[in-house]
Amino acid sequence: MSFLVPLFLIGLAGVAIPVAIHLTRRQRRNVVKFPSLMFLEKIPYQEQRRRRVQHWFLLLLRALALALIVFAFARPFLDDSNLVAGAATGPREIVFLVDRSYSMEIGDRLERARTETAEVLAGMGPLDRASLVTFDRNATVLVRSTTDRARLRSVLDTVAAGSDVTRFGPALRVAQTILEESELPNGSVYLLSDFQRTGWAADEGVGLPAGSAFVPVPLGDQTPENIQIAGLSLPRSVDAGRERVTPTARLVRRGGSEPIEVPVTLEIDGQPIGTQTVELGGNGAATATFPPVTVSRPHTRGTVMVPTDAVPADDRRHFVLSPGTVLPIRVVGAPGGGEDPNLYLERALGISQDGRFEVTTRRGNGLAASDTEGVSVLVLNDVRIDGGAAERLRTFVEEGGGLLVAMGENGAWPSSALDLLPGAPGPPRDREDGRGARLGQLAYDHPIFEVFSGPRSGDFGNARFFRARDVTVSDSAQVLARFDDGSVALAERTLGRGRVLLWTSTLDAFWNDLALQPVYLPFIHRVAEHLAGRTEAQQAFTVGQVLDLADPRALEAAGLVSSAAEGLAAGSEQVALTPSGAGVRIPADAANRYLTLTEQGFYTIRPPGAEPDRPFVVAVNVDVEESDLERIEPEDVALQVQAVTSTGEGDGSQRAGAEVLVREDQERRQSLWRWILAAALGLLIMETVLSNWASRRTTLASRTTEA
Repeated sequence: MSFLVPLFLIGLAGVAIPVAIHLTRRQRRNVVKFPSLMFLEKIPYQEQRRRRVQHWFLLLLRALALALIVFAFARPFLDDSNLVAGAATGPREIVFLVDRSYSMEIGDRLERARTETAEVLAGMGPLDRASLVTFDRNATVLVRSTTDRARLRSVLDTVAAGSDVTRFGPALRVAQTILEESELPNGSVYLLSDFQRTGWAADEGVGLPAGSAFVPVPLGDQTPENIQIAGLSLPRSVDAGRERVTPTARLVRRGGSEPIEVPVTLEIDGQPIGTQTVELGGNGAATATFPPVTVSRPHTRGTVMVPTDAVPADDRRHFVLSPGTVLPIRVVGAPGGGEDPNLYLERALGISQDGRFEVTTRRGNGLAASDTEGVSVLVLNDVRIDGGAAERLRTFVEEGGGLLVAMGENGAWPSSALDLLPGAPGPPRDREDGRGARLGQLAYDHPIFEVFSGPRSGDFGNARFFRARDVTVSDSAQVLARFDDGSVALAERTLGRGRVLLWTSTLDAFWNDLALQPVYLPFIHRVAEHLAGRTEAQQAFTVGQVLDLADPRALEAAGLVSSAAEGLAAGSEQVALTPSGAGVRIPADAANRYLTLTEQGFYTIRPPGAEPDRPFVVAVNVDVEESDLERIEPEDVALQVQAVTSTGEGDGSQRAGAEVLVREDQERRQSLWRWILAAALGLLIMETVLSNWASRRTTLASRTTEA
């Protein structure tokens, strides 16, 4: 037995009070009125029994009640010798980091994580505090710094594997923050994971505080055989005015030795429409190509799947298709009997993984009335334009069309419509005395050149330009590319809802050799997409991405919605139904219309209470990087984050403070003083009842004697 406030034990001296009361009992006198005392003899009266205790039981009750009250104020507790012995190191701040990536659903990995965590919880000391953190790409603190083990266990039982990939860095940084903010002298971090190599960047910048221990708990000793759909291509084509898609899935087998046959099934809007069987050898790969599928309805859901294996998350690949995502482009080239100036353009636009460009070409001077009909982008490749044609082009651009003007040898533009172009073109001029000029300045922050800004992403400096036109750029235009002599190569201006680009050289190999360079094809693709206001159509997203719904026009341009979709305009509230069936409210505030894609499957977005026939649907797939089950040694992670144990002069004060915390925590958890006060109150009530009963009995006996 120990006392938290032993100074109150001085109050035990008060136990002498009931004894003194019993030994100095007051004499009771009965007053009798008498007329005269002259005939009575005075006899001294002596009380012989006043020095004897008459009611021992009442004395004991009163003394014990006072003693219990003193003990209660001294805050007693039962001291566990084992805990006192452990107080030299002090209580711990424990952080459990539980991996919830989709590889944890393999076998019993997640169940083992729960079991290992529960065992550590069972061994916690009374002052130890624990936090429960789950992580995949990001970390989430479920419970922070609590001694309530029952709460920790109940929350632990709700942890389930998700759809994202493993990243150790965010979880370890959360653990570092919790330990740094804790006032407890020691900390422990338990990392429960299958320790995939892809989740560790080797230099996460994490270091646990001094006095902390890192305990890796590897799960899943064996790597199972796995077949995954590693990729899916959806090239488009136009046949008799109908858009058709040819799904091609790439399968990868990890593990195994003998070849096996794997059935691959294609579903459209939940209905199986075909199965292809492919043969996969050990650690091999194969492709499965399905017959073309006609895309006739917006937001058509599709899924390619293989039989479920040890890693079910990568056995499906979802996508969404809508008609109208093919970009119609018309190229009008200069007339003549020589080499076709549209050849390189037509070939470059005809090569794309998803067939998103539908190109028609025509040669001839001037602009036909049909050239601007049914197209999103019009390319005037070295063509003469008169005033009437320029006004038709103005209307086309203002209504949202994209116009690319290449001013070669034959190109001409009316002076009355120069404000339509980014600048006034001048006559052709040879560059650098026949040696050729180079592109020296590119606007890499512009959407056209942004993809070329990284290393080894394309070099425009290898192209030589022998002739080009000088351009006097207008104030409303932006120069996107210049030659090394400072003259303009590409300029842009915005007019109404559309854009106009002016290229001062040719788009074939006549005045330059850009068409012979590897960057030509992606450059032409980016120009066409930018003029149309489109990016590459997204048939599917990856778990972890964030979808911005604030700009429905941009979503439609990206192929995510059809022109008939309703309720996606900024300013209207939306509800997103996740693949698991939960609802996510998307507020009407245009500045806060973001949807984080955290689950694999299809997200359906619609106005609250509405049931549209073809709602806006987003397909989400897992990152197959998580299916690479190659492991990193837990010791490698420990070497990066393990703290050095502190041995400084402050350890003595930390241990002393830890002992005080242990004593306080033991007393607080036991709360013996409450029971002691209750017992004292019971004794006082009993004493009152007994004393009243004894008093009445003594009075009655006295009256009987007098009678």
